[in-house]
Amino acid sequence: MRIQAIVLYVRAHLVFLDSSGLAPVPPYCTLSPSPKLAFVSKSSKKNSDLNDAPRASGYFGGALLALKKAGIMDKALALGFAGRGIAWRKSLADDGLGNKRMGDILAHLSFPRDSTPLDGTDAILRWEIRSIIHPIHYSVITPLEKPQEGEKTLFRCAVALDPKDTRSDEELLSEDSLSSLLGEMMPGPRPLPARVVRSSPYRIHQLCASTFHRGRCILAGDAAHLNNPVGALGLTTGILDAEAAADALELIINEGKQLEALRIYSHARQKAFQTFVNPVSTANKLRIANDPEAATEDWFLRAMLDPTPETIEEFTKPFFGIWRTNMREEMRRRQL
Repeated sequence: MRIQAIVLYVRAHLVFLDSSGLAPVPPYCTLSPSPKLAFVSKSSKKNSDLNDAPRASGYFGGALLALKKAGIMDKALALGFAGRGIAWRKSLADDGLGNKRMGDILAHLSFPRDSTPLDGTDAILRWEIRSIIHPIHYSVITPLEKPQEGEKTLFRCAVALDPKDTRSDEELLSEDSLSSLLGEMMPGPRPLPARVVRSSPYRIHQLCASTFHRGRCILAGDAAHLNNPVGALGLTTGILDAEAAADALELIINEGKQLEALRIYSHARQKAFQTFVNPVSTANKLRIANDPEAATEDWFLRAMLDPTPETIEEFTKPFFGIWRTNMREEMRRRQL
């Protein structure tokens, strides 16, 4: 399949980012809160050989509840930071001085803020996740470090490529190619005072296994399903798979429940992907792979122009409901 996007780590005085790309499932299972349950995972690779390509960048919704349940929420907050919101924007614009400024905001969704003071528009912009609407080179730019005044910040920048681009991976990841892409996404003076720390080609998929369960084996995370990165529903869905898998194994091992629990896990997590993750992530991508002049015809972006508390509640409810699986409730419903 043709490469459709490139993910970059960029260190700059501007705005972007991504995380390590390590699979979340075995670590989460190991952190199961049950004192009677321990999981051991084996790998044919040494830790130094684990994939360090740019991948997912944040946790939200039900994934935060899973981290809290595993007892690592406070540590996650200490290592990371709370974002300030998502802005859907037009492409960069000239500032009249030969430099580039951020494109106009088409819609914005604010997150609850912590007590950290922000001084000036630039500081606020550095905290936001930016979805750049463009019919070909749509992109998502996320800060990976807590922005500090006067310091460069690490960003994750995922940008789509022209489907007609026939260059090889090596050519796409060349310094000239990456500089050209950054020039289309990053505001600031020209030439850009930015450095690419890491880059990786990314093939966009929307795939789901026919079952997540066979005998005594289950699938979770990327082994079970794949989706595009717009909206951060990949790693986070894997974490919720891991939470449900840990609960299923605890029910079997500690409470003597039947192996039928694994089949129920499979059905519940497959349903979560097919009825929520797949359609939502697809809509997220189509929403920004669009003509910016027509973007606000989309129902969601129109709702984000002036969202009411009722609108926000309607939008966020599925992220705490159908996306997450309560294995005990699933077993109870089936009288197991």
